[in-house]
Amino acid sequence: MLTIDEVKNISFRRANLGGYRLEDVEAFIDDVVATLEQSKKDKIELVKKLDILAKRIEEYRRDEENVRGALINAQKVMDATKKEANEEAQRIVNEAKIKAQDIIVNANSSVVEQKNNYLKLQADAVVLREQLLEIYKNHLALIDELPTVDDISKKQSELDSKFPVDESAVYTSVAQAEVAKTVNEVTKETAPVGKDVVDITTEFSTDAVQKAAEEAVSNAQSEE
Repeated sequence: MLTIDEVKNISFRRANLGGYRLEDVEAFIDDVVATLEQSKKDKIELVKKLDILAKRIEEYRRDEENVRGALINAQKVMDATKKEANEEAQRIVNEAKIKAQDIIVNANSSVVEQKNNYLKLQADAVVLREQLLEIYKNHLALIDELPTVDDISKKQSELDSKFPVDESAVYTSVAQAEVAKTVNEVTKETAPVGKDVVDITTEFSTDAVQKAAEEAVSNAQSEE
């Protein structure tokens, strides 16, 4: 494979007859050299570009690895977060179920307690009602045993029939007692010292006493 320097330094042997013209060969060599030099430049540029592309590809590969690693990490983080979120959600749901169950149990217990208290109050009310009825019955029995106006009239009739009395004699006795009381009070003021009051009252005549008794009875009847 020829290099540019070899092409530049090439020399040809001259032939006696039918040889190439020197200026044509040199022109061709110049063209070949120019072509090779351009090819070399193009190759150098191409190599540079390839190197740049290789570097970029390497960068892309590194970026791809980084992105892939970031995606993997992101996926791991997302999976972990999702798992934690699911576990937290499940924990919250379980706690909510437990709390709801506790609330239901407490509510049922409160309802049962209130029902029992209500029934106890009802039972106490029944006992109180029975006690009040018993007291009321006892009071009614006591009230029934008390006399009425009719009972008084009947008792008066029975007593009058069993124990008849003379009302005038009763009034006379009452009058005599009043007269004796009055006489005793008077004699206490006028009787001599040392004289017994009973002796003085015996000095009054029976007629006077009878007369005073009749007046007392008459006055009593008038007052009625």
